[in-house]
Amino acid sequence: MRHSPQQQGVKGPSQQLKMRDSSINMSALVAFWVTALLYGMNVIVFACAIRVLYYRGVIGFNRVIFAAATMQFILATGFNITCLLQLIKGFITEGNTPDGPLLYFRNAGSLEHVIQEGLYFTNSIIGDGILIWRLHILWRHNWLISGPFILLLCGAAICSYMGLSYQARFSPTVLESLGNWLLSMLSLSLSTQLGATLLIAYRIWADTAWGTKYTMMVFWIIIESGALYGFTTAIFLGLHLANAHASAIPGAALGQICAIIPTSIIVRVGLAKSSAMTSFPSFRVSGTCAQDSSQGTKYGRNDTVQLKSTHRITTTENTFVGSEGDDEGLV
Repeated sequence: MRHSPQQQGVKGPSQQLKMRDSSINMSALVAFWVTALLYGMNVIVFACAIRVLYYRGVIGFNRVIFAAATMQFILATGFNITCLLQLIKGFITEGNTPDGPLLYFRNAGSLEHVIQEGLYFTNSIIGDGILIWRLHILWRHNWLISGPFILLLCGAAICSYMGLSYQARFSPTVLESLGNWLLSMLSLSLSTQLGATLLIAYRIWADTAWGTKYTMMVFWIIIESGALYGFTTAIFLGLHLANAHASAIPGAALGQICAIIPTSIIVRVGLAKSSAMTSFPSFRVSGTCAQDSSQGTKYGRNDTVQLKSTHRITTTENTFVGSEGDDEGLV
C-alpha cells in the first residue's frame, strides 16, 4: 500500500511552500524588531556623541564629523520609519487576505521598500566616506593611500543607485540584474571597510607612542568597530548569495549599524581621552626648549621625540572627535 508524502511523514510540495512563505513573514517580523532595538541604541549613541562634541567647544566642532553624524542619524530615523510602515501595511492593510502579507513582502518594488533601500545605500556611502576621510587625514593627505578607496566608494555608489533603479521597476525579468548590482555594492563596501580599517589601525599603531593606554584603546576601538561592521556585511552577503529569506535580518540591522559605528567611535575615543590622556601634559614651546605647563619642567631639543609623540596622539584624537580651533581637525 502506497502512502502519500503526508502519511509517510515527508513534507509535500504544498507544505514546503507554506513553510517557505511563513519564513518570509517571520524574517520580516524579526528584521523589524532588530531594527527597532538598534535604533534605540542609535538614539543614545547620537546623543552621547553630540555631548562629546559640545564639550570640546562650539568653535571646535569638527564640521565634517558633526554633519556626517547628524545626516546618518536622520537617515537611520527614516529607515526605521519605513520599516514601521512596511510592518503596518504588510500585516494590517494587506492582512485582510490570506496571502496579503506574503505578496507584499515578496514585492521588493513597493514604495516603502525602495525608499528603505535608498536610505540604507546613502547611509552606507556616507559611513564609508567618513572612514576614507579619516584614513586620508591620518595618512597625511596621501592620495596614493586614499585614492583607491575613493574609487571603491564611487563604484559602490554607482552600483547602489543602479540597483535601486532596477528595484523601483521590480519584476521577475530584472531580478537577476538587481541581484548582481546589490552583490557588487556589498563587495565593494566590504572591501572598503576592511581595507581602510586595517590601514587606519596600522597608522595609529606605527605613528604614536605605542604602549600608552590611550593609543591602545583607540587602536582596539577602530579594530572592533570595523570588525562588527564588516562581519555584519559579510553575513548579509553570504545569506544573499544563498537566497535565504533570513538575509532580511542582517540587511535591516545594517541600516542602523552603518550609522551607529561611526558615531560610537566619536563617543568611545572621547571617553578614552578623558580617562587616559591625563598622563600626557600640555606643552608650551618657546625658542629652543619646551615647558611643561603643569609642572614647569623644561625640555631641550633632545626631547623632541616625546613632544612629537604627544602631537601625533592629539592629531589622532582630533581626527575622530574634532578639535578646538584646529584646522587639521576641520578638514
